[in-house]
Amino acid sequence: MKKIAGALIVLLVVMVGASVAAHMLIDQAALRRNVVAALHHQTGLTLQMERSTIQLLPWPSFEAGNVVMVNDGQKPLLTARSVHAGISMFALLHREVRLQDFVVDGARLSLLRNADGQYNWSLTPAPSAQSVNLPVPTRAGERVDAHWDISVDALHLTNSSVEWKDSISGLSGGFDVRLLDLAGLRSPSPWISLQGAHGGTPFTMQGHVGTLALLRDGSLPWTFSLGTTLGTEPRRDWLNVDGQIRDARHLHGISLTLQGEWPSLRDAHRLFPNAGLPDVQGIGGLLTIEDDVGPVNVSFRSVPEVFRALVHGIRPTRVHLHVGQAALREGVYLSNVHLDADGPAAEFAVGSDVSWKNAAWRVQGSAGTLEQSTAAWQSHLQSALPVAFEIRSQNLTLSSALNFSNSTPPTNAQDGAVFHLAGTVGAQSSHLTLGGGAHILHLPGALLNDVSLKSVADTTGLKDVHLSGLSLRSKEASVDGELAAVQSGDSPPLITGQIHAAVLDLDALQGLWQKPPTSATTSKPVMLPGMAGQAEKIVAPSGTPSPEARNPHHDSGLLSGGAPGESSPLVRRLQAQDMDLHLSIDQAHFYGHDYTDLKTHLTLSGGHLRLVPISGQGQGTNMSGELDLDAGAQPVKAVMLFQPLILPSGLMERLLGLPALLSGPVQAVGALTGEGDSIEALQKTLKGHLGLSVVDGNMDGKILAGLAGPGAASLLGDGSRPLRCMGIHMTLGDGTALIDTFGLQSGRFSTAGTGQLSLETKDVILHLVPSVDFAGAGASASVLVTGRLPDLHAQQARDGTGSFNLTIGGAPPADPCGTALNAAREGLPGPAVPAQTQHHSHASDILRALGVLH
Repeated sequence: MKKIAGALIVLLVVMVGASVAAHMLIDQAALRRNVVAALHHQTGLTLQMERSTIQLLPWPSFEAGNVVMVNDGQKPLLTARSVHAGISMFALLHREVRLQDFVVDGARLSLLRNADGQYNWSLTPAPSAQSVNLPVPTRAGERVDAHWDISVDALHLTNSSVEWKDSISGLSGGFDVRLLDLAGLRSPSPWISLQGAHGGTPFTMQGHVGTLALLRDGSLPWTFSLGTTLGTEPRRDWLNVDGQIRDARHLHGISLTLQGEWPSLRDAHRLFPNAGLPDVQGIGGLLTIEDDVGPVNVSFRSVPEVFRALVHGIRPTRVHLHVGQAALREGVYLSNVHLDADGPAAEFAVGSDVSWKNAAWRVQGSAGTLEQSTAAWQSHLQSALPVAFEIRSQNLTLSSALNFSNSTPPTNAQDGAVFHLAGTVGAQSSHLTLGGGAHILHLPGALLNDVSLKSVADTTGLKDVHLSGLSLRSKEASVDGELAAVQSGDSPPLITGQIHAAVLDLDALQGLWQKPPTSATTSKPVMLPGMAGQAEKIVAPSGTPSPEARNPHHDSGLLSGGAPGESSPLVRRLQAQDMDLHLSIDQAHFYGHDYTDLKTHLTLSGGHLRLVPISGQGQGTNMSGELDLDAGAQPVKAVMLFQPLILPSGLMERLLGLPALLSGPVQAVGALTGEGDSIEALQKTLKGHLGLSVVDGNMDGKILAGLAGPGAASLLGDGSRPLRCMGIHMTLGDGTALIDTFGLQSGRFSTAGTGQLSLETKDVILHLVPSVDFAGAGASASVLVTGRLPDLHAQQARDGTGSFNLTIGGAPPADPCGTALNAAREGLPGPAVPAQTQHHSHASDILRALGVLH
């Protein structure tokens, strides 16, 4: 027993002595200097350590504190509170420093690029230096340099963080590393386990990779299998990545299989808050891809180049992806999206439900084979891609109707619309054929019945587009023609062609260009089902107001001036587009009236719009006119010529900036000019002469009462009154319209006179002589009409002596329509005036019996 105890004591003394001797033999300061020099020689990084030590007992280990790795002149790349590693004793016998458990605590990895484009993680190793020189002093003044290898068995990172910031692109971010375990690094299949977090959102990564030696020599394929998660249950995103790289050193022969499910693509914002990802819900599936970047030497400096090469070289070999919901621009929503292909030579099938403006469609088709789609994408469509799609309106079924909670079903649920699009798409040229039809076709603001559509589109260079064989047939419109759009350099695109319409019901189609009336009580937001975030949609009230009931003074905003110094939307639109179109309409229905044989030649160049000539027939009268709107320079100049033109009253009132006064076609004769950058400015600066006449129209009884005088409302009645005729002739200039002739007749009431109208304020001054017919005799008196349209007020006017005059009886009054219409038409023909209706009044019998009338 004493011998054993003695042996143990001797062994302990020997070990302590050996440890002390080893500690004394190893020059700690020299070792630190050589490690720093070796790291700088191999990477260009400077290593700083406040303390470091190597010990042999109780086991060989290395420890350092407050470690900093930095590029000269840059911010630190890596800082660590402590570094500790165990050293294999047996490996030392083979001149190898094997770190068995390399533990780093409190590390901070910072990847930065400054405004000058310099990276703090740029590594510039020297051509040689495969080993580290460990100094072992022998005798005084002598030094032996032994070449040693360095290897790591396992790496453990705790309580650390990673951050990045790019001052050029503005991208920045980071995450915390709670635990990173890299085990078996020298084995054929190292194990990786990462637990991190960003902003309170946890994420993990676990799996196996191939031996790390293959990353340097690339002699054998390097395989890996990794699984990642993001977030916590129940909304946990997961993604598995399996694959191999045939030559990992040069990134040759990459093969990946990705499989996972993400409730929302924007979940990635929890890691990358500035990524700006689109709103895509329920994305997942399986994707197998191949890639080949090489030959390239992978380094930190080459990361951007490698990433671009990876993206460009991706070749999907198998695709089965799905997207639950996605929001696009202009209120377009996708749902139930599927992308499928079983192999490179298999058909690349695409399907999606599309919702837009409360209409639901199903798009189903193919984009060539998977290989063709990939080639077209990588070549930016330099390789033509065959496509074939069917666009079908979704039918309303019982199951789908039950899903529309707190909303209305799609407006096109009963349309039965089916359209087919087929052909090829390419950057050099494209050829597409469109055809199909619908029992009912809902458009934003319009409804078409019994629709058929067909056309052929050809493009050159994705700029020049030619539509041939265009044919649209429906009860509301029957249109055919050809169009071509050409883009040349920096010039605005030029659209040329001819459009012919056999039938065109503009009243039925007016919702396509007019803004619907809004009211707090007639529209409400509803929720579209199945859309991400439930998109709001405005539901129009039941019933459609008549064209004349709409506000004719409603400004579409095209000519409204923008902010100071900005041109109006119409000016910008005219300057951005050139046109040369021949337009013709055999029969048009507009504001409740028919027009025939309408024709014009529309040209637009450099912001200069001309419709010359305008011809056709309205109310049996031949029409002729011109419109010239020059927005090529400021201010906009307008020239309008009417010889004559028959225009709907609402349209004419809008052009002149007047409120709703009349109903029915208005014959316009004259010539007007104006200038200004808004509709208001143009109206205020109008100059020229203009005659307006209406035959067999209607006028509001309140306006007639305002022209007739006090107490006339009881005689004329309320509501719309028939207007046998009205004629106005005026001279415009200096913001005022001087009315030299004014006359109208409605039933027994007629009036005539002169006056003026302010084009800016719409204030009216009229000197009229209204009269009322009593069975061949009449009563009349001079009145003064003042007010602001449409609120007019009449009062009896005094004569030259200051007296009021009232004339009753006398010779039958002449037909008031002749003089007014002749002046308004400036001698040109117009619609015939209906014959006067002979009225018999009991009041006239009483006056005759009393001897007042003869």
